[in-house]
Amino acid sequence: MDDNKFDFAAGEVNTSSSEDMQEVIENGKEQVQEEISKLKEEIKTTNELYLRALAEVENIRKRSAREREEYVKFAALPLVKNMLTVIDDLERALSMYDPKQDPEVLVKGVKMIHSRLKEMVEQEGAEALHVVGKPFDPQYHQPLAIEQNSNYPENTVIEELQKGYIMHGRVIRPSLVKVSN
Repeated sequence: MDDNKFDFAAGEVNTSSSEDMQEVIENGKEQVQEEISKLKEEIKTTNELYLRALAEVENIRKRSAREREEYVKFAALPLVKNMLTVIDDLERALSMYDPKQDPEVLVKGVKMIHSRLKEMVEQEGAEALHVVGKPFDPQYHQPLAIEQNSNYPENTVIEELQKGYIMHGRVIRPSLVKVSN
């Protein structure tokens, strides 16, 4: 008779095979328990790695937001530094001006400061629009007045009341203009 089978005719169970079966079952249980333990440990490790990665992503997001805020906060720093020299020049001009002196000296100083400011604005990529005599374009011009003028065709800019500026191809301030009708 096979060790792993019942002898149904005799009504007996081979006890040696029953003990073997019990041993196989116990070994199987131990292997399953070991496998479960390994899987639990893997899950624990994977979960820890996931939580660390999640925390790292959150830290990167926060750091990026702080850096972006810092960048925006100080984006104008180079321009402001340049403007400080212009303020210094204006303060010197005002402190040195004597009402008994010729006002042309003050005008000359202010013209120099004006020229320096224009240079600084151009260095930043901004340039003035030149609009007089050109056709009216609402993208670049803001009309303040319309005037009959036979010297210009209809819808032509005849006078610039305030300069407009463009920077890197984008209008940052339209020209305030008078248009012919």
